[in-house]
Amino acid sequence: MLCKALADPLRQDVMRLLKHDSFGVQELCHITTTPQPGMSHHLKILTSAGLLETKREGTSIFYRRALLSTDNPIRPLTLEFLANLDQIPLTKTLEAGRQKVLEDRGDQAAQFFARCSEQLKENQELVASFEHYAGCVTDLINSQSFDSGSQALEVGAGESPLLSVLAAQFDHILAVDNAENMLNKTRQIVAEQNLSNVTCLLTDYADLKLDTPINLLVCNMVLHHLPAPADFFKKAATLLVEDGRLLLIDLCSHQQDWTREICGDLWLGFDPDELNRWAEHAGFCKGQDAFLGLKNGFQIQLRIFNT
Repeated sequence: MLCKALADPLRQDVMRLLKHDSFGVQELCHITTTPQPGMSHHLKILTSAGLLETKREGTSIFYRRALLSTDNPIRPLTLEFLANLDQIPLTKTLEAGRQKVLEDRGDQAAQFFARCSEQLKENQELVASFEHYAGCVTDLINSQSFDSGSQALEVGAGESPLLSVLAAQFDHILAVDNAENMLNKTRQIVAEQNLSNVTCLLTDYADLKLDTPINLLVCNMVLHHLPAPADFFKKAATLLVEDGRLLLIDLCSHQQDWTREICGDLWLGFDPDELNRWAEHAGFCKGQDAFLGLKNGFQIQLRIFNT
């Protein structure tokens, strides 16, 4: 069944597209210019062979590579097949299609922030208020023993409640956001709290280039807004010093689909093992972590990853 599943060129393309990303049926149809009935047929074959699994995001279904259990008798053979397959780069057409889908996701998020920025903080607090995990964040940062002169960067800063915490511990903070209206809220916090060591920068994290690598990168409740979460880890690794830290705060997987409408979430949280896989592939090692359950049914994960 494995050989049959991977014998078809289109199914090989699908497996390469899903190396680290998750895509829905329609997205895969767009990328590969394949009609939906044909794509659904190929996905069924790959799923039946144990190569793919589905992940429900509210009312949407996404496909991703399956985790191969250690007691699977053909696991070594399957891994060898996939390793060889992954050495073949995507064609220019497939990569262009992939990028178009990711751009569409990003546009969806940008339109939401442009439309709903005034209510965003209030809406997000319906999910998880910073005060619920502030103490845990402070403890995690303090436990890392950063040297004097250390610098930090916060991605998607917006109305960040973390800026004052970071400004008190680090010599310099770079607050980055790709939405002007959200960055204006960051600037307002900086001015009101007189945070003289904070610099605000309007840019997408994927386009960010630093003259000097930073010691700590903070991603607080932002990953579930990003079009390609796995790519974020790859970019983060290029921005950090050797023995740097990535502090990632986000929701564990959930099925409360209303967060899409009022908070603009692209993803309904993440499985911890999923974050571990993406981090490991980008060259990170798992560090300290904490998990906090909230009364409204959400669970927050606070993760440190080391370069």
